[in-house]
Amino acid sequence: MSKSRGAVIAVTATILLGALSRVTVRIPYMVWGYFDASFFISFVWWLIYTGSLYVAIREYMENIDSYFKVILQAVLFGGVAALVKTGIDVLTERIIVNMNSGNAVISVFVMELELLIFGSGVIVFLYYVVAKKRVFSWKKSLNVYAGIIAGDLAVYLGMIYYYLLKTDWALERYSGAVHQVGEEQAKLNLTIKFGQESTGVGMLVFVVFFITLWLGLRKNAEDRKK
Repeated sequence: MSKSRGAVIAVTATILLGALSRVTVRIPYMVWGYFDASFFISFVWWLIYTGSLYVAIREYMENIDSYFKVILQAVLFGGVAALVKTGIDVLTERIIVNMNSGNAVISVFVMELELLIFGSGVIVFLYYVVAKKRVFSWKKSLNVYAGIIAGDLAVYLGMIYYYLLKTDWALERYSGAVHQVGEEQAKLNLTIKFGQESTGVGMLVFVVFFITLWLGLRKNAEDRKK
């Protein structure tokens, strides 16, 4: 029962991260130097999410003597994880600035790719380091999880490609208006709009990815006991 409760916590926390982030900040991303509401909301969402995953892995381990103690540890873990995410966001922001692409869809892609890598890293860390489970092994039972993840990422990459093509089409289709404001400004305006649109699908993709990764690692750990 405790192990099942851990999965429920992880799945629920991931869904809430996606839904609440979409409603409040679109992408839970902290831009250093811009200490506005979005920065602090994103920090809190990551603290709560990673802290919840810590509780979930302890439930899976069936290693909870005191919920009060575990919750304090979860807050500490979540706080450290959120600080690490902030540091990674600073580096990501530098990469985006140095790219100077003038394309907000590309910028959103880089931000969401970093989100994917960080979230995956947290999940693997919890299984490999905290729960001390071997995660770098493969069994046929994992094929279905790998298929879901591959399909999930294919949908995401297809969406990004679609918006890039849509940008080129719009610039050509409305060349008269583009000429009035300048191609660079028109491209930026369009891609900001398309980038904002893409975050809805992007968040759904990452929710599915994180849930599948968590359940896949859980399945792998269970199979290794047999």
